[in-house]
Amino acid sequence: MDLVPQAILNKPVSFFADHWNIHFLQQSENLDVCQTAALRLNNETVFALKHYRGYPEDTTTIYLPREVSNVNEITSLIGAIVHALDLSGAVIRWQRADDPNL
Repeated sequence: MDLVPQAILNKPVSFFADHWNIHFLQQSENLDVCQTAALRLNNETVFALKHYRGYPEDTTTIYLPREVSNVNEITSLIGAIVHALDLSGAVIRWQRADDPNL
């Protein structure tokens, strides 16, 4: 599945592993190493939490399928994911709505 980064959260991978017992796989991807966990929102929308080596340690990025391209839908899904993870919107460092043409 082709996934696109849509939001950066001010939480490290270790937070999700410890707080939610989410298992992250370490893998090589595009000549880089990342930690990845694939999840589903409400048993429907697939998304991934990822952190690449070299990114700030205190961040985790939310990736959504490339097919999800409408900025309003992306924003809604990011909000739903953050809510499902029992986080506040304040943890969102960046999201697609901040730079929709990126």
